[in-house]
Amino acid sequence: MRRVALLATSLASLATAAFSPPSAAQEAGAPDIDGAVRRGVAFLVESQNKDGSWGSTASTLSDIYAPVPGSYYTFQVASSALALSALLEVGEGEPGATEAARRGADFLLARHAVRRVSQDTLYNIWAHAYSLEAFARLIAREKDPGRREALVTAAREDVELLERFEFVDGGWGYYDFDAPAKHPGPGATSFTTATALVALRMAAGQGVEVPARLVERAARLIRECEKPDGSYVYSLDLRFWPHMPVNKTKGSLARTPACLSGLLAAGEDVPAGRIEEAFENLESQGHFLRIARKYTIPHETWYQNSGYFCFYGYYYASGLFSRLSKERRRIEAARIAGHLVPLQEKDGSWWDYQLFGYHKPYGTGFVLLTLGRCRRVGG
Repeated sequence: MRRVALLATSLASLATAAFSPPSAAQEAGAPDIDGAVRRGVAFLVESQNKDGSWGSTASTLSDIYAPVPGSYYTFQVASSALALSALLEVGEGEPGATEAARRGADFLLARHAVRRVSQDTLYNIWAHAYSLEAFARLIAREKDPGRREALVTAAREDVELLERFEFVDGGWGYYDFDAPAKHPGPGATSFTTATALVALRMAAGQGVEVPARLVERAARLIRECEKPDGSYVYSLDLRFWPHMPVNKTKGSLARTPACLSGLLAAGEDVPAGRIEEAFENLESQGHFLRIARKYTIPHETWYQNSGYFCFYGYYYASGLFSRLSKERRRIEAARIAGHLVPLQEKDGSWWDYQLFGYHKPYGTGFVLLTLGRCRRVGG
């Protein structure tokens, strides 16, 4: 079903997208990262739910396929985990951030272990990956032995759930329309697999045991999705259509940094030139991601980019800063901040795809995490 949907949108809708003008940040000079971060943190503090989570089931005009009620649980866990991670990374000293982070951690400890939404839908993979990232950040900061043990136990549960829902080819995806089974697949996506690998590496860095076989199979799947030009096909089952718009370099702008990050997290060798090329493409062609931002229908803008590719791609690109030279790092950090800061909404949030009531928490989480890295590079 995913393959049919992607093929059907490969031509018909491309003529409807408008070309993006130059970024306002490029014309106005250096962005105010500190001010944007303060407003973003304030949004998360003020929008947090009473139970410590973020987001809601509020319907939108163009809701995606989301079997209920499980989809809502997984969206809330993933969005809340990203919001929590952002508060941990950039919220220090900001009013209300410490308390909001504590409440967010309590929610995540209680609710992170979501399950497969339905036979054909595995949005829980995103929840496990981003809650695992949040737990890794919390473990690194926690001083209380009892609380730390609870966080480590929760992280282990997420690793076990990722292992349980691993696809038959290795790695992970979020749909299984072809042959729903206990172990889903085929059809793992390169970027979902990369997302999980980054989270698993963060957890391993805090002493959480991660099965080597799980990492090895996931890294192999990403390699099988790699094209000679350095881009990555959307999913393993689409590798036989390498010239689909979504599988071209301009359709892989967000996937490429994620996949490179995933391979590095797995201990794979990634040439420095490939990383530099990914940044070059993101800067010269990134307007295709920003064109897709807020577009209501997935895969219907240039090169089949979806709105939810946008902030995701910049987040994983910022995770590659350490692989660049010091001077190149500063340049790329300034460029990314220059694109993201002007996209902040009046209420302090960021969002790139309207996902029920979860879009602002996850979008703000991605951008704050990214800007935090940009600020550290420039500081």
